Amino acid sequence: MSATPPQSMRQLAFTPRWIAMLVLALIVAAVFAWLGKWQVERAIIQGAKDSYDTEVAVALDTIATPASPLKSDAAGRRVTFDATLDPASLIVVGNRSNDGAIGCWVTGRLVGNSGALAVALGWAPTMAECVATADEMSGEPVIQALVTWTGRYAPPEMPEAPGVSPDPTQLNYMSVAALYNLWPDSPSPVYAGYLIAETDVPGLARISSTPPITDASLNLLNVFYAVEWVVFAGGAVFLWWRLLRDDFERRTEAD
Repeated sequence: MSATPPQSMRQLAFTPRWIAMLVLALIVAAVFAWLGKWQVERAIIQGAKDSYDTEVAVALDTIATPASPLKSDAAGRRVTFDATLDPASLIVVGNRSNDGAIGCWVTGRLVGNSGALAVALGWAPTMAECVATADEMSGEPVIQALVTWTGRYAPPEMPEAPGVSPDPTQLNYMSVAALYNLWPDSPSPVYAGYLIAETDVPGLARISSTPPITDASLNLLNVFYAVEWVVFAGGAVFLWWRLLRDDFERRTEAD
């Protein structure tokens, strides 16, 4: 004659309450698993975004739009831009570093079919040299034909507080907004960034520009979050099993 199982064993069968808790645990685990999958996809997308070659020049129109904010994946890339230099827009910007030396830039405006683009043409160690070069270039005839300009697309600088300077009107930061206010009438929409030209200008030295530093920490952080979500998914099922086991042990001790 078979022995009758204890009351606790008979009550431990999967009751509707435990089944409902199991379904809830599985739903929570599925949500956590989906979040882990989403984090992995974000890591892959970010890694692909960070893996583009900044030194391969691409058409500026393919990565930027005039009169729109500058995108993070466009800053620091080498680009090409078909445009004409406006000689009347040449402006000297001071306090410019080039390979550790402080000097000035001669800047101007490139006008293309899609819009206008600020450009840094070259560097000189003294303001006198920059002004002389700018004056000489401003007297050159305007070339109507579009020329392909190549350089690095850089983000604009924020305005600085005015310092002690013999000339308070001297511009000492590369702000596209400030240059726009100093240019002659500009009917074309303007790009948010500016071009560091790779063109040899008589009387000026080329401006050195380095590739942007790629930070892969965000990719690793996404992967870490994905692992956490998987652990949480397993934890939801483990919590249900632990509660069931505690209930079984409690009933066994009572018997």
